[in-house]
Amino acid sequence: MDRSNRAGAWQRIAVFEIDADAPVVDDLRGNAPDSRHLIIPARESPPGLRWYEIYVDFGIGEVLAIRLAQAQLQTVQRWAAAGRMPGYRLVSGHEWLTADGTRPRPGWRLDRVSGASDLD
Repeated sequence: MDRSNRAGAWQRIAVFEIDADAPVVDDLRGNAPDSRHLIIPARESPPGLRWYEIYVDFGIGEVLAIRLAQAQLQTVQRWAAAGRMPGYRLVSGHEWLTADGTRPRPGWRLDRVSGASDLD
């Protein structure tokens, strides 16, 4: 992902997985030039699975970004419930579903939770 031409403060808020042979999750990506969220394939995934990372631009303001994070996670869950993402499991980011307009925990970082590394 090349975020160098995007203004803002992008943060990864979640990682989810689907079966490796499931259709690619293109329709959920927000990769339009003015999008404030992205869903991109992770650089690495466990064997038999495909991991995706969800990013939100916190440059739009903390409360709006948290609401956008929740909306993205809820959309992913709806798609999974509809059978569009076989093998779906939220690997990390559960705490964003119940965030009340503030970050889930002070100093919280996804890479510490999941072991994932930033793409920058």
